[in-house]
Amino acid sequence: MKFDLEHPTQRQLHDGVICGLIAESILIPILVTVTLVGHHPIRWGYIGAAVACIFVSVVYLALFVAVTKGKSNLHTQANVWFVIVCLAISGLAFIELATSTDYGLYMPAMLVGVVFVCIIGDRRMQVVIDLYAITLIAMISWVEGLRGADLATTVVVYASTIAAITLICARTVGSLTGHVNFRQAIDALNETFDRIGLGGTGTGSDTFQEIFRCGLPLVTDILPAERVAVFIRNGALGRFSVVATWPAHHGDVSGLSRLPALTEALVYNSVTLDSSHCVIPVGYSSDGELVMVVERSPGDGRVDQRSTEAAELLASAFLRVTSRANFVDGLHVESRTDPLTGLANRRSLFERIEVEMAHALRSETPLSVAMIDLDHFKEYNDRFGHVAGDTVLRSIAAVMVSNIRGQDMVARYGGEEFCLVMPDTDLVGGHHLLDKLRSGGRDATSDFGVTLSAGLTSWDGIEETTSFIERADQALYRAKESGRDRVVSIQAFTEF
Repeated sequence: MKFDLEHPTQRQLHDGVICGLIAESILIPILVTVTLVGHHPIRWGYIGAAVACIFVSVVYLALFVAVTKGKSNLHTQANVWFVIVCLAISGLAFIELATSTDYGLYMPAMLVGVVFVCIIGDRRMQVVIDLYAITLIAMISWVEGLRGADLATTVVVYASTIAAITLICARTVGSLTGHVNFRQAIDALNETFDRIGLGGTGTGSDTFQEIFRCGLPLVTDILPAERVAVFIRNGALGRFSVVATWPAHHGDVSGLSRLPALTEALVYNSVTLDSSHCVIPVGYSSDGELVMVVERSPGDGRVDQRSTEAAELLASAFLRVTSRANFVDGLHVESRTDPLTGLANRRSLFERIEVEMAHALRSETPLSVAMIDLDHFKEYNDRFGHVAGDTVLRSIAAVMVSNIRGQDMVARYGGEEFCLVMPDTDLVGGHHLLDKLRSGGRDATSDFGVTLSAGLTSWDGIEETTSFIERADQALYRAKESGRDRVVSIQAFTEF
């Protein structure tokens, strides 16, 4: 959107239409009534032409609504109302011609249409309505018998008046409306960001995709653009990868990623603006720095105070929401992660088991869980201290993460005890995986004299999460009793 009324907003169009309809609904009945009750001869042919203009405008509007079903864009709506305004002032001209009153009595009412178009229209519409109104006034003057200098004087006076009205509207109403539109566009962007849920269970990348999906279409209301793209820079590779684009299917945007201004904007952490592009740092994610490129519309590439302010406000809005998303995502991860090992904590474990139970029921596949404990860890901790003990815990966690499958989940249950969730896995497969973990754990902790014991069980399809884990814990207890450094399984609930 430009801020000189070249592109109307929905509110601007709505308010302008309402005001115009109110004005015309008052003026036209009064003019027709005065004409009909006056003592002057009435030219009924012109009255018929005025009625025809009104009828055509009503039919035209009805057809437009029926065809578009209320789904037309603002430019189309503005063009429709422009045509209706032209028909309305034509009707006023015919009413003027229908009377034998003093010349020019009704013509000032036509200026309402000029003001109306100045509110809802672009520059093209303003020029056309001005020329059209002047043409109608010249026609009325000619029909009323003016010739020569009198005709020229009348046309010049009215043309100067119309030009002055247009200029005043552009400088006052246009400036005021432009400022209001600008602030409304910024407020709409911030309100959109405020409505985005940042406390859900989605990943951080999902949150950023939602932010850009909702925010990028509103960028052009603040800074006119042909297309908008957001890139992320990988710090290690120094390479820019596309994150989101608007419009979504606008072709290849890789050319934008090669603009030198992207690196410049990130290095100086500031907006870079020229006649073709605007580059805006918009925060960071866990994968790297985020930068937005606005490819500016032809003819809109002015580098002035308003454009600079628009770019800085865009930067502020996106930085605010991405920072909030990072903060919330950090809290979310912290609340679900063990701070020492980086593994999932007990809360995440229970949620994951419930999800896998539902999957096992739907797909009729096995689900196994193992409780894993470090043997003789207390003695090691007492001998070498908690710092060394923490090192062992982190080493064991790393071994587990590197040896489990992508579908599995390992969590720290508490102390030196871990829990391994194995979807689509029976006891045989669980034994195989746990033996692999025990071997890897032994190699990683051979200098510490620490081994692993594990209790394994499979879900029977009935019991609750707590009972399921307790059964695996009972199997672990039996492994400890049997001499440690081994895997013991409990087949069914009845063996508990």
